Amino acid sequence: MEESADDHRSSGDKTRDAAEDGARSVERGAEEASRSPWATGVARTGFAFVGLLHVLIAWLAAQVALGGSNNHADESGAVAQIASAPGGPLILGGGTLCCAALALWMFFEFFAEWRRHGKPTKGLGPGGTGVAYSALAVLFATFALGNRKNSSQQSREITATLLAVPLGVVVLVAAGLVLLGAAGYFGYRGFTQSFLGKDAQPLPSVHTWVKIVGSVGYVAKGVALAVLGVLVLVATARHDPQQQSGLDGALKGLAAQPFGGWILGAVAIGLACYGVYSAARARYAHF
Repeated sequence: MEESADDHRSSGDKTRDAAEDGARSVERGAEEASRSPWATGVARTGFAFVGLLHVLIAWLAAQVALGGSNNHADESGAVAQIASAPGGPLILGGGTLCCAALALWMFFEFFAEWRRHGKPTKGLGPGGTGVAYSALAVLFATFALGNRKNSSQQSREITATLLAVPLGVVVLVAAGLVLLGAAGYFGYRGFTQSFLGKDAQPLPSVHTWVKIVGSVGYVAKGVALAVLGVLVLVATARHDPQQQSGLDGALKGLAAQPFGGWILGAVAIGLACYGVYSAARARYAHF
């Protein structure tokens, strides 16, 4: 009986070892694939697309600050500008593929950090970035296919739906707090330049101008997310979906405040810096 028990434990150990070896092989294969020239090339192109998107958002926000634009100063407004350009749907199709590949790359990083440190919280940076790039890929795809509903309208519809269902308020409050947390995260990384050397970011030895536009861009992105988070919480507290109008409403809400035009202008410059920095990642990103 003892030999049978020993054999059973030995068999269990072998099965467990085989499973661990298989997991490590899959992890190594995924890491090698994500570091391959074609994968990094597509990721760099994705950074360039994201940079273009933020520069366009900054341009639209600057027009709002000057009081001369009815366009939506958000991702949907920027993508609409691309869609209306010659060859726009083709460009958006390329953006969809590149952002989807970039999201996949970030998810690989998330699971690699999780396995490396044994804690999922260690991969929250690339994991959250992967979600954001996935959303951009969906946005590019929907506009490329002709569905051009602006994000402000979508935000109001989603908010109205959640307010009408049980626990919807809890979800909205959580979303607002997550946005505020993300705002603090972006602001912290901008002030400390802790973004360098992580998550396919340039190394700390990169040119000074890349560090400067990156810092300014991260802080501006944090400001925009903070205003957006406040709008979500206000809409929830007042039980009014019209208060939640997405990034466009957040930026236009800034413009309506005392000295709001100047503040929005500064945010627009910061978002342009974030766009330039993202484009610089296409050149200097360290994979």
